[in-house]
Amino acid sequence: MFYTTTIPYLFALWTIGFTILVGAAPLAVRASMATGLQSSEDPQGPILTNNEGGQVRLSAPPLMTTPLSPPPPPPSPPSSNASRPLSFVLPKWVTAPYPRSLKAVDMEVFNTILQGITLAKKHSAMGNNNAGVYSVASFDPSFAQLFPPSISAQNIDPSRLLVKVLKHIDDDMVAEVKALKTVGQFVASGLLKLPTARSNELGKMKRGIRDGKVRRDAVNYSLSDDDSFELKPVIVMLKMPGKPLTHTPEFISEKNLETKRQMMSDTLTMMCDRVGKLALEHRFVHRDNIIGNILVINEGSKIVDVNIIDWGGKYLSSIKDDVTWDDLMGWCHNRWAVYVWEDSL
Repeated sequence: MFYTTTIPYLFALWTIGFTILVGAAPLAVRASMATGLQSSEDPQGPILTNNEGGQVRLSAPPLMTTPLSPPPPPPSPPSSNASRPLSFVLPKWVTAPYPRSLKAVDMEVFNTILQGITLAKKHSAMGNNNAGVYSVASFDPSFAQLFPPSISAQNIDPSRLLVKVLKHIDDDMVAEVKALKTVGQFVASGLLKLPTARSNELGKMKRGIRDGKVRRDAVNYSLSDDDSFELKPVIVMLKMPGKPLTHTPEFISEKNLETKRQMMSDTLTMMCDRVGKLALEHRFVHRDNIIGNILVINEGSKIVDVNIIDWGGKYLSSIKDDVTWDDLMGWCHNRWAVYVWEDSL
């Protein structure tokens, strides 16, 4: 009798006590004690999932008034370029660096000793393999005899010429001469007597003899001449009309950002068209299409024409015979989009 009446009574008391205990426990403890619920870690409190798949977030009570470490900063807003990733990988239709197309005859382009040309002020600062680009003060008729027929027919004056003074001769520089000839911007190349620089380049010129890129008599001429001068390899090229877009007064003074972006977009469209046409015609592609290498001719905010400069062999690539216009345009407009130029400013 005692068993049948007392045991249920004690069990009922135990159930009531357990319920009171659970109700008084902290929320996080109750969550861990709840039957049929599973929790997952989350910095904002546990997420509880019931047997039906529903979820509810429980806010954990603070255990300390002072956090152990400062809260993480809020995430940055997504970039405007997030949906248009950069593509710097060479396309599959590129076959080889353009300098690999050089032949024995191409290697002779710096064998001539140039005379009858006088340099003026420096036009632009030195680059990766040049000691500066200079304007031309004057040239003699004897120098003009070196002009290719297409240049002679233009009856140009010194203001139309630029001279790139090279630090040394390598395949990239030889490839630049070949490319300039191909696109009609080449005037002359060779060795020009210039004031001696602080760093002696004659050792590099001697290595040029060993590699078959410079004639021995050219180096001997430099060694026997006045010590205050030396022969330097140079490329004489046409000075193409226009300015980089960001150097034009109209772009600089424009306050409307959308107008500036439109000027960039128009420039890039014309540039890609020019790059594509040259690539299909000559089977190599110009890849160094930064803002400074694209000269624009504009009328106010309207872009009328563009000229491409800097044909260094390092950023020229030979292409497959079956490459299409769509291939070239897909690559160019992705690699050189407005946001790419904007990010470089």
